[in-house]
Amino acid sequence: MINLFCTPIDIITNTQHKLMTALLPKYCEHLSEQIASGGKNWVAQNLKNSFNTYNIYKDKNFEKINNFITSAVYNYIRQIGHKQLDLKKTQAWYNIYNKQSFQEWHNHNFALASCIYYLKSDENSSKTLFKNPLPDNPNQPDLDLNNMYTWEHYKVNPQEGDLVIFPSSLDHCVEMHMSDTTRISLAYNFYTCN
Repeated sequence: MINLFCTPIDIITNTQHKLMTALLPKYCEHLSEQIASGGKNWVAQNLKNSFNTYNIYKDKNFEKINNFITSAVYNYIRQIGHKQLDLKKTQAWYNIYNKQSFQEWHNHNFALASCIYYLKSDENSSKTLFKNPLPDNPNQPDLDLNNMYTWEHYKVNPQEGDLVIFPSSLDHCVEMHMSDTTRISLAYNFYTCN
């Protein structure tokens, strides 16, 4: 069996999560009260976020976690055959999910690598789903859902301190958040040097 045209997803646990991010959940909530929410063309309008309104990659308060994430993304892109990132182009934002917040299917196909860092979550937090990038086949027979080659999507259970890195072109979404505990994630887009 040849695993041809694979979709590399990396999940890394930050063992220093609490030390690096202790103040960031409250800081994100503070920012959300001061800064206009982004994602104006998103279906999910009850999601507080700073997409295109505030780049947390340029905020010194996020420096430790940004450095951890940048280092992990460099390792990821080297493993998939790329050499350089243009860090001046890096976009990063927070997403604050309260009860009934969600994020529709989308991708970031204008970037090289994207990632999600789970800053705050609990065991009931909404999962991130990644869609199988192979085209749908309307004549496809019933599939074995226990076989990773026939999965329609893959669910990631958000664990505080986990970083998920994936190709920016991969469709993903966040299911409706039904927990009373706020879920906060940090999202990043990284670009190559031209």
